[in-house]
Amino acid sequence: MAKHRKSAYELSQSQVSTPTKVVSLFWRLAKKRRNNLGTVLDLGAGDGRFARKANFRQYVGVEIDRSKSRDIVLPENARLINNCAFKHRAKDYDGCIGNPPYVRHHDIESPWKETTVSRLERDLGIAMNKHCNLYVYFFCLGLAKTHAKGLVALVIPYEWVSRPSAACLREYIRKQRWDVLVYRFQQPIFKGVLTTASVSIVDKNSRNGRWRYFDITPDFRVKKRIGVSDSEGGVLEYSDRGPVWALRGLSPGSQRIFTLTEGERLHFGLGKRDVMPCVTTLKNVPRSLKMLTKASFKKHYVDAGNRCWLIKSLSKTRSASLDAYLCSVPESARDNYTCREQTPWFNYAPHPVPQMLFGSGFTKFGPKVLTNSVGAVAVGSVWGIHSQMPIPQRRLQRHLLKIDFEKRVVAHARTLKKIEVKQLNTVLKKFAKRERLHGHK
Repeated sequence: MAKHRKSAYELSQSQVSTPTKVVSLFWRLAKKRRNNLGTVLDLGAGDGRFARKANFRQYVGVEIDRSKSRDIVLPENARLINNCAFKHRAKDYDGCIGNPPYVRHHDIESPWKETTVSRLERDLGIAMNKHCNLYVYFFCLGLAKTHAKGLVALVIPYEWVSRPSAACLREYIRKQRWDVLVYRFQQPIFKGVLTTASVSIVDKNSRNGRWRYFDITPDFRVKKRIGVSDSEGGVLEYSDRGPVWALRGLSPGSQRIFTLTEGERLHFGLGKRDVMPCVTTLKNVPRSLKMLTKASFKKHYVDAGNRCWLIKSLSKTRSASLDAYLCSVPESARDNYTCREQTPWFNYAPHPVPQMLFGSGFTKFGPKVLTNSVGAVAVGSVWGIHSQMPIPQRRLQRHLLKIDFEKRVVAHARTLKKIEVKQLNTVLKKFAKRERLHGHK
C-alpha cells in the first residue's frame, strides 16, 4: 500500500507558535498604522495568542488544528473557529493579521493547489506563480478578506520582498499604490527555523505607493534600512540564461542515497565504474583554493570522508554490486517527490559537468568559486557555471570573488546568505558582455 502523503493543511498543523515578545512587538507596529482596529481576522490562529494584548473591537481566529485551540481562554470580544482558512466565507474585515504557516510549494497537494490558486486569481485579478510557498496564499487571502481601506499585517519570511515566486503579489500591491512597511528581524525568532522572518504590513488606506524597510535588532529596537538589501544598488536582478550561465546543482532524489563517501562506496562494494566524482558542498575547502584538481579532490573530499561519489544508477549497464545497493535502499528512504516522479525511482535526469563550481550559500561577502579540472558534477547547493564556448575561467573567477554578494542578496537567515541561479545569471551576463562573449546555450 502506498504511503499516505500529508496534505498542505496537515503540514500546516506543524506551524511554529509565535513568541510572546514578537506578538507584543507586532501589535506595537500595527498600532502605528491603526490605533484601533474594528474587526480582525487571524488566518492560521493557532492558540489565539494574537487575540491578547491588542486593541480591536472583535477578533475572529480561524485554525484547522483543533488540538491547538483546546482549552484556551480568549477575551470576551474574541472567538476562534475550527475550520480551513480558505473556507471561511466572511470578508470586509478591518484587519487581517497573524503568523500563517510556512509550507514549501513542493509539499502543497494537488488539486487543492490548483483550486485555491484559481480562487485567489479570480478574487484579486492576478496571475499567481504556482511555485510560491503557502504563506503567499495566506497573504493573498488576507488582501482579499480586508475591505478597501483595511490593514494586512503578517509575520512571514522576509524573502517575499525579492523572490520571483512572489513577484505577482508585489506587483499587485504596487498597482494599488498601497503603502508597505517591512520590518526584518536581525536574529531568528523561531527555534530551529533558519528562514529570516519579518513583520510585513500593507496599509490599503494609504495610496502613496511607498515601500519602507526596517531592521528589528536582537533587543527589539526598530531602525531604518536603506532598502531591501544592504546595498544602494539593491537586490541583484533575476535573469534568464546568457552565453555563460548557471545551473542549479543536481537533485537526484536524496543525497544520502545517491551520493556516497569513500567509506560508503567501499562498504557497498562499488567500483569506480559505478560512480562519478561530485561536489555537494564547498564549506570544507579553504577560500585560498582556486582549482579542484585530482589531488585537492582527494584531500578535501575523498580522504576527508565527505560525500564525493554520485552513483551511476541511470546506467543501462549497472554492475551487480550497484543493483544490490539499489535493492538495499528501503522504500521509506526514497519517499520523496523526486524519487516518486522518476521511473524507476533511481533514474534521475543527469546534469552536464560544469566548467566551474559555485557555492550558492555563504556567510560573509560572497561564495567560494572553483575551476573544475577534476570533472565533478555539481550537486545540491553547489551551482555549476556552464558555457558552450571557451571562457576565461581565471578572469571570471577573480571577477566573482571580488563581488560583495552579501550586500546584494536577501539574507536567508541571520548569518546564512544564498544566491539564486537567476541572480548569478545576471552577473554572468554582464561579465560575458564585458568580455564580448557571444554564443547560444
